[in-house]
Amino acid sequence: MANKTEVKKEHIEGILGEPVGEEALALIQLFQDVAISTETASRTTQRSLLIARPNRCTDSRVIDVSGFAQTQANGQVVFKLSSFLCPANEIFSLPINVLATPISQKPFFLTVMHKLVNNGTDVEITVFSWDANGAPAPNVTFNWRCRVEHPHIIL
Repeated sequence: MANKTEVKKEHIEGILGEPVGEEALALIQLFQDVAISTETASRTTQRSLLIARPNRCTDSRVIDVSGFAQTQANGQVVFKLSSFLCPANEIFSLPINVLATPISQKPFFLTVMHKLVNNGTDVEITVFSWDANGAPAPNVTFNWRCRVEHPHIIL
């Protein structure tokens, strides 16, 4: 007979349609916080690539979002930043900085790719997990953080 934890794990895996690691299972609740976001005023520095001249700075906004996710059975996961934000019809631009850190007692490595999608209204993030031997590692839970420029749009 299965214990409560095993039943909870089977139920959650049924809902998600994928295996859930023990580290992720401990973090899952019926209603759970999945991300934190902060928007701040900042300065964007621009440098001319053609002419040697001083940097030019403009006022801008930056959104900083952090959350947690898990790679799938193939050792990767793709998600959009909008999945972790309250709907607000955001527009994003470069530069983008993404950091991912495994939540595990075992050694894992993560590599990250990102790109603007849907005409700049979203950021798509791809995370790959690797074991200590360099093979894809399935079901690795990780914390992530994305910092992206959120420009002022003047209509």
